[in-house]
Amino acid sequence: MNERLWCVHIEGLEDFIAITSQEAAEQEAAAINAYIDRLENGRCAAAVRAVVVEWPFAPGSHARSLAQDWDDLQRMPHRRTDAHPPKSVLTSMTQRVKELIWGSPRA
Repeated sequence: MNERLWCVHIEGLEDFIAITSQEAAEQEAAAINAYIDRLENGRCAAAVRAVVVEWPFAPGSHARSLAQDWDDLQRMPHRRTDAHPPKSVLTSMTQRVKELIWGSPRA
């Protein structure tokens, strides 16, 4: 049996976040989109949107991504209740992509 692997795709930024299940991915995408809509009043909703898709890469990379990106996912703005709203969702998401590519400083 071929197990399906799920992720949240941030359209507009071409970012893929591995998620453990389709249901969890749907919840995560909904939370991200609600955050974007709340902060931007829908202005950038057409440019940046989270959607649920099957993992488009090799199956082994899904497990690695789950392990490596977990902390990054927890620090994303839509997950943080104590964070001040960023000036722009695009700026925040761009910073996250840069941190994923170049590595973020660890405390």
